[in-house]
Amino acid sequence: MKPSQGIPATVLLIICLVSSQGDNPYNPGQYGVDSLDFSPQKDDIPLHTKVFFPKSTGKFTPIVFIGGLYGWVVSESYSTLLSNLASHGYIAVGMDRFYLDQTDLSSPDFKPRKISGLEGESQALQLYFNTTQWIKTHLKRQIVATADWNKTSLLCHSAGCDDTLVMVNLSRTIAQASVFLDPMSVNAMILQPIESKLKVLAYMSQLSEEKPMCCIPGTDYKKIYDLVNCTKVRVQVKDFGHCDILDDLLWEACHIAHACRTTDNKKLGIYRNFTTGVIDGFLQWTLHGNVDMQKYVTNQAYMPLPLVDLAFDLTC
Repeated sequence: MKPSQGIPATVLLIICLVSSQGDNPYNPGQYGVDSLDFSPQKDDIPLHTKVFFPKSTGKFTPIVFIGGLYGWVVSESYSTLLSNLASHGYIAVGMDRFYLDQTDLSSPDFKPRKISGLEGESQALQLYFNTTQWIKTHLKRQIVATADWNKTSLLCHSAGCDDTLVMVNLSRTIAQASVFLDPMSVNAMILQPIESKLKVLAYMSQLSEEKPMCCIPGTDYKKIYDLVNCTKVRVQVKDFGHCDILDDLLWEACHIAHACRTTDNKKLGIYRNFTTGVIDGFLQWTLHGNVDMQKYVTNQAYMPLPLVDLAFDLTC
């Protein structure tokens, strides 16, 4: 309808602006969010798992997450990031390799169920696969949202990405996309290029590789980017650090101890929203075919924080 037919031009302009903002992945998500805890003692799940999900019916993309220090940093410490992702229409499944109420993985009595094709692999990898299968079976009884496991994504932070990279190398069907946040992977130095159609976002905060160094060049996002085919995107965001993605309590501990470089705590909300937006834009584009989202991930002009590095390969 034209303005002369009853709607003032200023009103149409406002409608257009709201519509365009609603499509921007860097804006807040539209869904209310809830969470559930599953524990080995209470639920007979292999690993303690925290799930963040939209409080809405519909089909949503599941994101399987592993935290830093090979899973020692529990998913509760990333609740802001995982809740933000859930608010954008994802079911974020945080699996904790180590947790207080969990069986000691080093105990001789502990025997995870073996997965076909993973004989000889570490107990941790067995447990991640086992836990994912448990969630696939049991989560649908607990929430009204439905997980679309045909569009499974992986997400990891720091050394949690070492296990994730090995899983991707072992199984070409474990996921359709994977996001590596500030990755540090020793296995990345020895793995051969991974022949897979997996969509990969390799993401690094600039201060992660500045002293005190929490990511080591040669094991980092550039190495992972080089190991995979395409579609792949490489992003390094300026002036933020390795712990800045963590919730406030653990961030403060990291900041005070100078364990890793961090930024001003007044900027943390901006950074976490940016990280959520990059992930959301990447998955909407690569998994759901929303080509308009590509510009929010591959064009600095559409990204609200400055970058140090941006590269991508779309020639599959």
